[in-house]
Amino acid sequence: MAPLALLLQRGGWVVEGCDVPEVFTTDTMLSEAGIVVHPGFDQAHLTGSWDVVIYSSAYSLKTPILQRAITQKIDVYSYPDFIAYLSTLSPTYAVIGTHGKTTTMAVTDYLLRPDESYWAIYGSQLINEEIQKSDEYHFGIVEGCEYQDHFLLYHIQGSVLLSVEWDHPDYFPSLEAVYDSFKQFVLRIKEGGFFLYNNDQAGSRLIGEWAKRQRKGVRIRSFGFDGESDYPIVNEGKNFYRVGNQRVEVVVSTPELVLDHIGSLLFAANLTKKEIGSPSFTQVGARLATFGGVRGRLEFMGEEGGVRYYDDYAHHPSEIEVSLAELRSRYPDSKILVIFVPHTASRTHSLLKEFATALSKADYLILQPTFASARGDDEDDPLALYSALQPPLDCTYAEDDEAVFKSASARLKEGWLCITMGAGNNRGLHTRFLRSKR
Repeated sequence: MAPLALLLQRGGWVVEGCDVPEVFTTDTMLSEAGIVVHPGFDQAHLTGSWDVVIYSSAYSLKTPILQRAITQKIDVYSYPDFIAYLSTLSPTYAVIGTHGKTTTMAVTDYLLRPDESYWAIYGSQLINEEIQKSDEYHFGIVEGCEYQDHFLLYHIQGSVLLSVEWDHPDYFPSLEAVYDSFKQFVLRIKEGGFFLYNNDQAGSRLIGEWAKRQRKGVRIRSFGFDGESDYPIVNEGKNFYRVGNQRVEVVVSTPELVLDHIGSLLFAANLTKKEIGSPSFTQVGARLATFGGVRGRLEFMGEEGGVRYYDDYAHHPSEIEVSLAELRSRYPDSKILVIFVPHTASRTHSLLKEFATALSKADYLILQPTFASARGDDEDDPLALYSALQPPLDCTYAEDDEAVFKSASARLKEGWLCITMGAGNNRGLHTRFLRSKR
């Protein structure tokens, strides 16, 4: 929602909004742009003359401010409905997958940013953001989320798929249901478009191979370390890789993240209609080595007292494992303290064993109460995940931030890493940790 607000403001619209009073990373983006955000959802916030109201699909039309908008006959769009509308105005391309969407969108955004005229909407912001040279857009790129089949609303010319696993169990009853959603998305890609997919991830490969059989009018290509991929990736030592005849350096080490970054490069090549390794595209590929990161995805928050602090949005077992593996690769001699807030009761209970396995990769774990978000997915057994965690994992259950702070402070020593994880809102703990260490 925040990146959409910024996009509309750049297009000349007057934008205001409202939200829960909690502080999120997006608050900084909005305040720096001078966008007013009212606390709560009272009808009184909708004063004055407004043309459009756009709301997060996490909220229902019964929300008071939306009821007032409907009464006043203001055009009302859900977020996915409005993205669908935008996708009718210019050629639009999507990054999809259970994991890796935001990272891949951010890397693509960074690769394209110097020269191309486009709009981009995804769930975060580049850490070292460069100003776009133009606000006239030739095409758009968007993070396409499968939850509630939202991405099926969009009008898509091309896409890159990163992974397909079971997630959002409050909506998808099984992995097969998730597969069906992604297959429907592929069927909606416009004739003459393209579809790239990660050949190394089982679910993505299944969808890609199905797409090759079903979509003869779409250019379909796979990429991966698998030598049978249409774009085989070869490791040439440390962080250097070869894709086709182009050699690139990336800033990550874990294979899953390498695939996200190189998938971004291939996506950018298809968006700009340039060949990998061509003189006109070599400079774009060189930018992979200077990617500065994206907020909330293995974001470095600071260092004090010899302790490094990170924040990561990982809220699915596979994401947790990849993020911890990347930190182990960067700091092989450091112990890792994870502060994890589960996101929604349905996901936590459906993937209980997988969460326990992934979190066991930490040296010390502080488990927080489940974050219910606005879905009404309330927790009835807050200790279920804690009970599923088996020794030798050293673990504490902390009811509130004060308990988290005390437990973490007692453990953290010079040389340790501390990472907040989850789709809740615990990244603010770092401010307190850093201040106390200073």
